[in-house]
Amino acid sequence: MTGHIVTISCLGYMAFFLHIQLGQVSRIVDTINVESMTTEQVNLLKGRVTRSVEQWQSEMLGLAILGSIVSIIGGIYTINMVIRPLNKLVNFADKEGQTEPLPEFKSNNEIKQLATAITALTVKLEESSVKMKQ
Repeated sequence: MTGHIVTISCLGYMAFFLHIQLGQVSRIVDTINVESMTTEQVNLLKGRVTRSVEQWQSEMLGLAILGSIVSIIGGIYTINMVIRPLNKLVNFADKEGQTEPLPEFKSNNEIKQLATAITALTVKLEESSVKMKQ
């Protein structure tokens, strides 16, 4: 989740930066009087606009790479913190009648709370089963 927030922040920065740059180019273009410009001035303007576009492209590429890296890290984090513990809980629940202990979870989050609730449920079911047999 954190990775996605960082990625969105980077994309927001990129959009804001591009908005400012495009605003500057738009002001330049609006103030240009093409009839009064010489060939040198047109070529100079063309060179500046070309450099600006190349700079934007390189910044967008850099932010895209950064966003991809952050997204990959966020995905790995999600797999390690959510999917693997849930798979352990599913495997525990699938073992019908076996009395293996519930796997330990290191973090104190909702997954551990769920595991604790499942453990309590298992204990209550075993107690009910013993009472019914008596």
